[in-house]
Amino acid sequence: MFGFALAGILLGLALNLYHGKKSNLKGIYEIRALWLPIAGLLLESIFTYFPRFALQFAGLIICTSYLCIFVFLFLNRVIKIPVVLIAAGSLSNFIVILCNGFRMPVSPASLAMYPNMTAAAVYAQRGNYFIAQSGANLYFLGDVIPSPLGAMGGFLSIGDLLLGFGILLFIVAILTKWQED
Repeated sequence: MFGFALAGILLGLALNLYHGKKSNLKGIYEIRALWLPIAGLLLESIFTYFPRFALQFAGLIICTSYLCIFVFLFLNRVIKIPVVLIAAGSLSNFIVILCNGFRMPVSPASLAMYPNMTAAAVYAQRGNYFIAQSGANLYFLGDVIPSPLGAMGGFLSIGDLLLGFGILLFIVAILTKWQED
């Protein structure tokens, strides 16, 4: 997601530089309740830093995290297209996690791209993920797309891609007050 956010910042800045004085940009959108997605991300980080605790309360943590994101999106719905993409990606991820006991399935084929990564290592890093060796509910919505980008690599889902492009467009929109007609 960091790559999408960075691309959005760079694209937004480039568009502002390109338009410069030639365009009458109307300022940036007012972002409402920015603390909500930050709180949602902090809640998700509990799985990384306190995995045993997080697994005991996985349902509560995940549902609260996604509630933060959806309330933020509702409050900022004026930025239409990006909000729809972020909502679609978030809903896709939430549904697959919900249907698999509050864990995200990871493709064994994706895991094979990382020779030192085992199912135990995935679980040790993020207890809310599992290798779907014998399948998973809504498997196609899970982390089944390998992303071989070195240290930033990993596994992506369809929801992650929608979310990423939504974040990119959201940032461009707030930096340029992109007008949707």
